[in-house]
Amino acid sequence: MELKKYADIAFDQFGGLALELVPHFQDFNMTLNKANIKLSLPEYIALSIGFVFTTTLFVFTLFGTLFVLSSGLSGLLTAFTLSLVVAIFSTGITYIFPVLKVSNRASVIRDMLPFAVMYLSTLAGTGSSVAEMFENLSKVDEYGEVSEEAAKIHRDIDTFGMDVNEALIRGAERTPSEDFEELLRGMEHILTTGGSVREFLRERAAKLMDDYERRIEKFSDQLSLLVEMYITIVVVGSIIFTAMSAIMSSFTGFAPGFIVALQAVLIFIGLPIISGMFILFIKGIAPGGSM
Repeated sequence: MELKKYADIAFDQFGGLALELVPHFQDFNMTLNKANIKLSLPEYIALSIGFVFTTTLFVFTLFGTLFVLSSGLSGLLTAFTLSLVVAIFSTGITYIFPVLKVSNRASVIRDMLPFAVMYLSTLAGTGSSVAEMFENLSKVDEYGEVSEEAAKIHRDIDTFGMDVNEALIRGAERTPSEDFEELLRGMEHILTTGGSVREFLRERAAKLMDDYERRIEKFSDQLSLLVEMYITIVVVGSIIFTAMSAIMSSFTGFAPGFIVALQAVLIFIGLPIISGMFILFIKGIAPGGSM
């Protein structure tokens, strides 16, 4: 794993400092678990320090050299200020990255969960135990992050020797999805009270599927609006800009070559970037999609 390799390198250099900072970031450990970032808290802190240090040093060296050559020694102050801004921004990235990953995983689990619960319900109908159900679910790659969570529950039972109820509670505590947490706590309650796991899963699957269908309908309405906005702003807007810039060039002092270059940048660079961002945004909000 590439992230683990970089974390090991960073820990060799900044491990001492990272260990001193661990007591101040204990609550962040759960965020790493929910984000499925397979690093210990000291390793992630060391990796963050290494990322911030390397990025800041690179920016200071590059722009310090450029500013000194253009402005003399006074350019070092400008480079230092820029490096400080980059350091703050880089620190923010290392903090927000796991949070964004938690949110993304929660969204993916929410979209895959109705189908995974239907699968669990089918297994329950065949007489499989809860441990066997999660073992089988962990082997189905089509369920993505849900299979990852199931694999952790199976590991707790099979490798760590936890009983099923304890493994379900632990799984509920570390999952980023509220729906999956409710499912696991509900199963734990059913096992404790002696209810029917099969009936519980059947009802839960029906409820989750209803919620999924409503999200599909809502997304369909949103997509129609977004497509209209895309056509109006991007397609029509670019045509109007091209025409207006050609007309305005006769009233301004800009050279015709500059106007042509500006239009080329908009058409061949700006439009592909905007279109790509639009596609990523649609994929991110679509049920079953992820960034």
